[in-house]
Amino acid sequence: MTRTCRSRLASFARSARGAALSCSLITLAALTSAANAENVVFAGTEGSSNSGYAYLGAIMPMEGSQLGRGWYRKGVISLIRYRYESTERGSTEEISGRVPGLEGGIGHVWKFDERTLDLSATAGYRHVGLRPFEPRDEKVGNVFTLNPQLMAYTPLGDRVDADLIANYAIGLGSSFARLRTGFRPASGWRVGVEAKRLEGRTYETRAAGVFVAKQLTEKLRLELTAGREKPRDDPSVSYGGVSFSTVF
Repeated sequence: MTRTCRSRLASFARSARGAALSCSLITLAALTSAANAENVVFAGTEGSSNSGYAYLGAIMPMEGSQLGRGWYRKGVISLIRYRYESTERGSTEEISGRVPGLEGGIGHVWKFDERTLDLSATAGYRHVGLRPFEPRDEKVGNVFTLNPQLMAYTPLGDRVDADLIANYAIGLGSSFARLRTGFRPASGWRVGVEAKRLEGRTYETRAAGVFVAKQLTEKLRLELTAGREKPRDDPSVSYGGVSFSTVF
C-alpha cells in the first residue's frame, strides 16, 4: 500500500472515529452534569488541514430511566470530508472524499456516587464518495459498522477529575481510546489535557491536546479543543474543534 493510501485510510478513519468521539464527549458531559434532564441534543465540528467533519445527534432515556442512570437511546447524523493525493493516472492528483452517514443504538449508565460507567453500542451506515475519480484500490459506496463503546468518569480530588473513552469499529477495523484529566478552576468551567490514540490495520495516529468547557447557561454547554496529532507515516498536523450540547 502506498503512502498516499495510508494517509487516506487514516484520514477517513480518524474523522469517522473523531465524529463518534466528539459525540461521546458531549454525551459524557451531559450524563455527568444533567442527570435530571429528559433529553440532550448535541452538535459540533472538528477538523485539521486534510480532514474534517460535522455532526448532530440526540440522546433520549428509555421509559423508567433518566440521563445519568439507566438505559438510553442515541442517534447521530454526520458528514465527513477528507482529501489525499493519488498517482494512479500518472500525474499527482488530489482526491476529495465526502462521507455522509448516520448511526443509532442503545446504552446503559451506572452511577456510583460521583463516578459514572457507560456501556453502549451503535450500528452505523456511511456512503463513501470520491472525486474527480475513484482509484481502483479504494473502497467506495456503502459502509456498515458496529461500534461497541465504554465511557467512564471519576473525580480525583476537590477540583480534579478524569474520564476515559474507548471504542472499536467493526467494519472499519479500527480502535480508539482517549484519556482526559480535567481541572475546574471556577463554577461552570472545566479545562485540561487529553491524549488520544487511533489504530487500524495499516495506520496509527497519536494525538495530544487541550480542552476548555464552559456551562453557558443551566442547559447549554460549550466546548473547545485544540492540539497536535501525529500519524505513523505522515507529518504531524494541528486540529481544532467546537461543540455544543443542550438539555430539555
